[in-house]
Amino acid sequence: MTATALSLVDSARPARAVIPARHWRWTQPALVIVAGVLMLGVVRPAVFDLRVFTLVVIYALAAVGLNVLVGFTGVVSIANAMFLAVGGYAWARLADAYGPGIALVSGLVIAVVLALVLGLLLLRLEAYYFAVATLAVGSFATVVMRNWTSVTNSDAGIIGLGYLPVPGLTAVQSVFFLGIILLAFALYFQETLRTSSVGLALLSTRFDAPGSQALGIGIAQSRIIAFAFSAATAALGGALMVQLTGGAFPDQFSITHSISLLVIPIIGGRGWRWATIVGALVVIALPEYFRFLDEYRLVAYGVLVTLVALFVPGGARQLVTWMDTAWRRGVSHLRRKTTSTSGAPA
Repeated sequence: MTATALSLVDSARPARAVIPARHWRWTQPALVIVAGVLMLGVVRPAVFDLRVFTLVVIYALAAVGLNVLVGFTGVVSIANAMFLAVGGYAWARLADAYGPGIALVSGLVIAVVLALVLGLLLLRLEAYYFAVATLAVGSFATVVMRNWTSVTNSDAGIIGLGYLPVPGLTAVQSVFFLGIILLAFALYFQETLRTSSVGLALLSTRFDAPGSQALGIGIAQSRIIAFAFSAATAALGGALMVQLTGGAFPDQFSITHSISLLVIPIIGGRGWRWATIVGALVVIALPEYFRFLDEYRLVAYGVLVTLVALFVPGGARQLVTWMDTAWRRGVSHLRRKTTSTSGAPA
């Protein structure tokens, strides 16, 4: 199946562009951890800056699975804030009573099971219908959070939540460090999935769904795997989010946050290994640093997103490709010019 799926991918895009060298499976997580350690040990940003970068890490983590779903299968989900809520409320209710490890794992398992159930029900729909269905599910989840008082405490929320402490670090630094570790693991699984037979099947269903189905690749089953992975990373992000804010509220997990999660891999370049980190920097960090523009910052942000959608549909990945191509052409031109000059007669 691997060779067959690979041939389908090759017919749509060069193999070098969609199947990276296996060393990225380890190199990328290592780079993320090194960057996080340098941030805490060398840069030591101010409290506001560290909170912003912690939010970037949380959203990047939450969007890793969505990057797989959107980038590998081409399926769009607008319900992933619901999985954020599952992770957040699992932490809020279980961390003090049963410990942080149980809370993290419980939120992840509940989110994955919920995604499997929803996937079995919805992922047989066509792409646009699935997106609309997830929008409806996300809206219903918001209603549940506001009315399931015994679990969520409605709009009053659950406050005074603790965090997983790391010796020698403050509360925000501990959340940032934990986020870096979880992000590194999520990126490792993303790259492992990309180069596995399952990942090749996911890619083939995106580029040639009818051909994949004719070859016996289960499209719905492959998409369910990606949907479950997106739920898992979102649940981990939700657990970190409530640790950072010290509370769990329905407004933290609204449809607006689902849209933000969806925009992150699109801005970064869906399917690209760095998409969620670059996308989170643009979607999360830029609005925070443009707060001095007051209400105009939202207008500027909207214009930026619109320009990207119109002129750079491939996101940051497309920009990197353009720059790489321009660099290679420049180097090649310089070499030809140097060769012709050195070979000229005196």
